[in-house]
Amino acid sequence: MLVVLAGLNLGAVTALALAGLATAGPGAAGLLTWAGRGAGLFAEVLIVAQVLLAARIPALERAVGQDTLMRWHRGLGQSTLAVVLAHPLLLAAGYGGAQVGGFLSQSWTLATTYLTATGGFLLVVVTATLSVRTARRRLKYETWYAVHLTTYLAILLAFGHQLAVGHDLAGSPLIALWWKGQLVAAAGCLLLFRIGLPLARSLRHRLRVVSVVAESDDVASVYLTGRHLDRLPAQGGQFLVWRFLHRRGWWQAHPYSLSAAPSGDVLRITVRAVGDGTRQLARMTPGTRVIFEGPYGIFTADARTRSRVLLIGAGVGITPIRALLEELPRSVDVVLLHRASDPSDAVLVDETRALVNARGARAWMVSGPRGQSADPDRPLGPNHVRALVPDVARRDVYLCGPPGFCAATIEVLRQLAVPDNQIHHESFEL
Repeated sequence: MLVVLAGLNLGAVTALALAGLATAGPGAAGLLTWAGRGAGLFAEVLIVAQVLLAARIPALERAVGQDTLMRWHRGLGQSTLAVVLAHPLLLAAGYGGAQVGGFLSQSWTLATTYLTATGGFLLVVVTATLSVRTARRRLKYETWYAVHLTTYLAILLAFGHQLAVGHDLAGSPLIALWWKGQLVAAAGCLLLFRIGLPLARSLRHRLRVVSVVAESDDVASVYLTGRHLDRLPAQGGQFLVWRFLHRRGWWQAHPYSLSAAPSGDVLRITVRAVGDGTRQLARMTPGTRVIFEGPYGIFTADARTRSRVLLIGAGVGITPIRALLEELPRSVDVVLLHRASDPSDAVLVDETRALVNARGARAWMVSGPRGQSADPDRPLGPNHVRALVPDVARRDVYLCGPPGFCAATIEVLRQLAVPDNQIHHESFEL
């Protein structure tokens, strides 16, 4: 569906651009004006695509996984920001006769004349800028999340501006109808899959916190129960987006993986305190109600293609690995590599070891500094992995951990001739 819509949109924008080029004004000013109008159309195409990628559409999620959809969503962010910036700047240059003085004058005129468009423009620029990885790392997750919600207002303002004064849309009822249809479709997907389905599932299952158990100074496990949990289509390795309805955090939504396979009456997540929201989870009282989205992710036993599996978990990324270990058939030959900077920082060690022993699997705790990327003997470098798991190329590999760790380990696996279709990974970050 998304591919078809993107193709139709690109075709429509191309046709409009070619038609506009034929009637563009003379000289550089005419070309700049034409390019500015085209950038505005293209910006809407990218924004619709980003909304749909983030809409949790079940068919898309099952096809490629939420992790991949979010990578695509983030990847489009830079292109979206570029064309959103280009739209008013190119128009100002064109209307100003391609002169510096005219550009400055027209920039001010556009900004003060089209106030709704200016508001939407500023919201998109601020949100996109704060979503760049280097900027996002400096923000609390709760702050970034609140700012990101303003994107929906920016989209409404941008669409309203384009439909009201867009040169290519205002004069064509058919094209305007197509553009409105996209807005309705995108809004419908958001309402249905981001609000409607989560609320329906939350009301049906009525999740609540049973207990919060400290695993270490900065790690806690949250146990939840509810109604008909045996009918919730959750698997070990998947994650849900949780909204705990306590006084300080009811408006925040956090993605956490299940840290134990669903038992039919209890769910569990294990969280490391990295911000205000996660620290508050450790202080929740039993009975706290929960609204949730999901489950999401294709990081499950169903993705397996071989009878032998290698599981690699780093930091709190061991939690979906531990749940996955529970659900893999006993006939599967399993090797587990648990990566931690220091053994004292490792999460769920005793539980994981018990599961490994119960099924006769093999496991190693890999600790110590990362080492140099050029050193093949570094922890979990090519030589180290080959020594621990000589048949790694004949195994499915499930990998979960911080983004940098996942990227480096995937490169190692490729050096060891593990086919891409045997590498199943999930980047563990908010």
